[in-house]
Amino acid sequence: MDERKRDTARIPDAQTPAPETEDTQWQPLEPPEEMRETCLYSLFDVAAAETWLEDRAREGWRFRETRSWKAVFDRAEPQACRYRLQPLGKKKETISPERREVYESLGWQYVAVMQGLFHVWRCDNPAAPELDTDPVVQAEGYRYLKRRMLRSAVVELGFLVLLAGMLIWQWTSEAPLLRALELLPGRMLLGQVWLWLILVLEARELLGMRRLLRTLRAGVPLSRPRPYRLQQWLQRAAVAMGFLMLVVYPFVDMGYSFTDQFHGWDILDKSGCPKAEAVYWELSQTEELVEEPIYWEAETKVHELASRMYYVREYGDLEGDFLAAAITTYYGMRTEGLGRQLTEEVRGEFASRGGWEPLVQHTADGLDEFWWSREIEPETGFADVVGGLQYVVARKGSRVIAVEYRGRTDLRTQTDYLAELLEP
Repeated sequence: MDERKRDTARIPDAQTPAPETEDTQWQPLEPPEEMRETCLYSLFDVAAAETWLEDRAREGWRFRETRSWKAVFDRAEPQACRYRLQPLGKKKETISPERREVYESLGWQYVAVMQGLFHVWRCDNPAAPELDTDPVVQAEGYRYLKRRMLRSAVVELGFLVLLAGMLIWQWTSEAPLLRALELLPGRMLLGQVWLWLILVLEARELLGMRRLLRTLRAGVPLSRPRPYRLQQWLQRAAVAMGFLMLVVYPFVDMGYSFTDQFHGWDILDKSGCPKAEAVYWELSQTEELVEEPIYWEAETKVHELASRMYYVREYGDLEGDFLAAAITTYYGMRTEGLGRQLTEEVRGEFASRGGWEPLVQHTADGLDEFWWSREIEPETGFADVVGGLQYVVARKGSRVIAVEYRGRTDLRTQTDYLAELLEP
């Protein structure tokens, strides 16, 4: 084959489709034809709700109906229009054909009922007259919704009182600070913020209804447009916090309940030892170990009330086939007052344990508080320091450490080491 024929053979026939490339295979995604958005928490801020629907229309979303707490929008051409909300006069009120006909003659189209509270009307003609021209008469139409809102507010406030009571009970119960520190990080603070946020939303709803009725009864028409984005932000934050409090935290907490109550994260390095920043009683500092100690557990945690917490369980072999052990819990509290309260609660918790001598306070240089106890041997009924269990609670400023110890060292002689551990 000569060169001319070879080149001709390479030219594809005009009828032969070109091979598909990556670009020709790509197809743009079809835009969604429907959008759902949570309705405003306080629909009684009528002007804000109307502004919200009008903004969505300008964005190309036309309101169709509500399903539960969601507003359903259909894709449409972006358009400036007016929405007006009229209160239902009674439960499940329907629009009469005569009323619909009159309103349509004025340029207003009926849309749907929003959350069983309002009839929604839409007008695309900017020259069309307003539906409600007499604010005083308009105010009379809110009698049913006012009663309904007050009943709903009583129920919701009852729930809030119950929630607040649970939080107060938890804080006034025995060892409230210890119980709070056992919670997952952020749970206590989140619960309090969530409670206040719901209270703010409820207050805004009640005040919104009050402001609405006072304005209309004074003969003043509603001012539009009205801002609503702050309400949306508060509402979304409340929903997210509620989901965390009622779903996520209980689920995670249930998982922890089968393991431990510290709710921290592991800080053992690859060699099986706690990381260098951990604060704990090291057996090698006070005992002559035959081998390197074994760490069964090493966790850390941050909390709203504590900048850092550590929990370490350590074991080591001594000569004479004797096992030494130390279980350390360290609390770096936010303030010295919290440190003092925690020390008192730890002592109270320990006092409820049987088989131990009462905690006795000892004077120790470098420490604000030093408490010591030892276990009573069940066979003899006597306490033995050497080889027996000891318990220590020490505080220096806002930092507290509790150690349950088994070894041959009397911890009353190790106050300097404790003071060193509690240095900032």
